[in-house]
Amino acid sequence: MRCPGCDRVLQGCQTGYDHLAICPRCATKLAQGRRLSFNSEIALTLTILILFLPAHLQPLLSIDLLGSTINASVLTGAARLWSDFPFVAALVVICASLGPLIFTSALLTLHLARRRQAIRCFRLAVKVVDHSRHWVMADVLMVSLAIACFKIQDYASLHFSIGLACYAVIQILLSVLLVRVNTQRYWDTFSLAATSSDNTSTLIRCGHCGLTQTADQGACQRCHQPLYRRVIRSEQKTWACLITASIFLFPANVYPISILFSNGIRLEDTIFSGVASLINNGMPGIAVIIFTASIIVPVAKILGLGLILISFRRRTAITPRQHMWLYRGVKWIGKWSMMDLFVIAFMVALIDRGRIMDFTPGPGAIAFGIVVVLTMLATEFLDTRLIWDHHERQTRPTLTDN
Repeated sequence: MRCPGCDRVLQGCQTGYDHLAICPRCATKLAQGRRLSFNSEIALTLTILILFLPAHLQPLLSIDLLGSTINASVLTGAARLWSDFPFVAALVVICASLGPLIFTSALLTLHLARRRQAIRCFRLAVKVVDHSRHWVMADVLMVSLAIACFKIQDYASLHFSIGLACYAVIQILLSVLLVRVNTQRYWDTFSLAATSSDNTSTLIRCGHCGLTQTADQGACQRCHQPLYRRVIRSEQKTWACLITASIFLFPANVYPISILFSNGIRLEDTIFSGVASLINNGMPGIAVIIFTASIIVPVAKILGLGLILISFRRRTAITPRQHMWLYRGVKWIGKWSMMDLFVIAFMVALIDRGRIMDFTPGPGAIAFGIVVVLTMLATEFLDTRLIWDHHERQTRPTLTDN
């Protein structure tokens, strides 16, 4: 088999319950012994789908503001944002609701297709599971809700509802599935096994199902998808996303990201001024969280991925294995940039329009949302095997001279 992270040819092995198989060169996880059974995954998936409706139809919480009771559900803020800020609203809906729903529905379809050996339906479900899992941000939404509650607790009294309990359970179950579900295990239930060959240069790993086979044919023997040794134009697409995200990062920090009307006074806050006001209001912990998620994380993603891309063209002191750890770190922190947009959505939902107090996003929120999307797409476009290709090109002349 070939490692999906560095393309090294390895000998497959069986892992016990308490064992983890990783690549000795790039430390990519290849197999995990401790995993859920297929029936357990189905049970968790069905539980999430059952709780999905009450979690969205029932309010998460309600507040008493200026003598009125205001309810806020998962999608209340997105509904109010839709007329003036459709991009921000769509991003909130995708990450808070559609992402979890599509992921769990595709996972259930995956189980049914596996049992019936329906390859076409199975292949589509695997693609949806692999791509949608990065947009499941129930955990980020829960943290954002807590931050929004801290910010408005001085203005109103809070009352939590059953919808919050349902969504909290969904978040916990989704976290378990995101960690334990590995689509490679589903593909392995099909009969074809990896091909062995004395000439390892002829072996190629399918980017869709992970089957290692000889490159004699243009399509995979198992999933019938086209075979490519590397993701097509991976470096160019990653650079395009990073450069565009860097451009939008400036208006995201210069223009107001939120606007608060209080007693006829208009208060505009950029990301930096919002962090400063939180510190001045005695909430340094919330300020640190917002500063990290809204400023450090986007900049770190752009700089981290940029450093990896630059290493393709120039010799750097960082080893390929360190580049792999950098990439994994960038990929893990990527979704937490959505926290600020979730907080804005909850603030819009809880501070009702047309009253003495009013809250609305600023133009910086649109630019910030574009930065979030582009940096996440950049991590998906980057083929980490290019890191090792560049390393081999650098070391080959040295080996020849010696």
